[in-house]
Amino acid sequence: MRQSSLWLISRVFFKLIGQVSRMRKIGLAVLIAGVIVSFGAVLGLTELKRFSFNRENALKEWKEKIFHGRVLYTVTPRDPAGYLTGKSRKASSGLFYLIKFSPKKYPYLSWRWKVDKFPSKSRENDRSRKSWIERDDYAVRFYVIFPAMIFTNTRCLEYVWSEDLPQGAILTSPFFKNIKLIVLESGKERMGEWIQEERNVFEDYRAAFGRFPSGTVGAIALMTDSDNTQSDAEGGYSDIKVGYEKAAIESIPEKEIVKGGPSRASEFLEYLKQFFKSK
Repeated sequence: MRQSSLWLISRVFFKLIGQVSRMRKIGLAVLIAGVIVSFGAVLGLTELKRFSFNRENALKEWKEKIFHGRVLYTVTPRDPAGYLTGKSRKASSGLFYLIKFSPKKYPYLSWRWKVDKFPSKSRENDRSRKSWIERDDYAVRFYVIFPAMIFTNTRCLEYVWSEDLPQGAILTSPFFKNIKLIVLESGKERMGEWIQEERNVFEDYRAAFGRFPSGTVGAIALMTDSDNTQSDAEGGYSDIKVGYEKAAIESIPEKEIVKGGPSRASEFLEYLKQFFKSK
């Protein structure tokens, strides 16, 4: 299915709305206080939630959404931190976790990821917009979802490691204008290597949408997929930390995020020209 990202976000949205419908008689305040995350339970912790993948049943607290075939997600437990591997064989399915917090108060998230195999995008396609949609596969994706009561107002930051898109680019999803792809890593040079990322989602939201978020984060999601390209892809995720106040990893060089004009401007403009070319 080509609209995996949109369906993943809609799944989260309707999960939240379903909870509202079932519990509306006892009040929205109770729902907000308890259904996504209890801030009282995490007071005093460095982050609101950490995923170490150091237990075999570490995925029990995640939800899975299958779009087109099932991606094999497996946990390799290690102490203190293991990792999650996603292996896609012409498939697309994602994992999401509901967690509610203020991106203004707790703007930082961090994780480690790696690419072991990029989905194949080498086949010759025509230059139509459709062909670029068909190439919308990534070995690793990390979503931050900002739900709204009206689904069309839901917004999402989608961080990707792309084989060919220029690092620092922000793109609008071809499926839904409120999904913004941010290319954090680019190329094959560091394939097989664990790369540490840390993002300020409050600032990234402004860079992507032109204003700060007015609502809360409602979920995060991960996805490895290769259904559009009918190929294979493999990537890993590890040590995910969600929701903390100050940058914790000073050694990571700041990645410049440029909307509509990354450092390799000519390459980016050519990509946009091809991507948005009429059928």
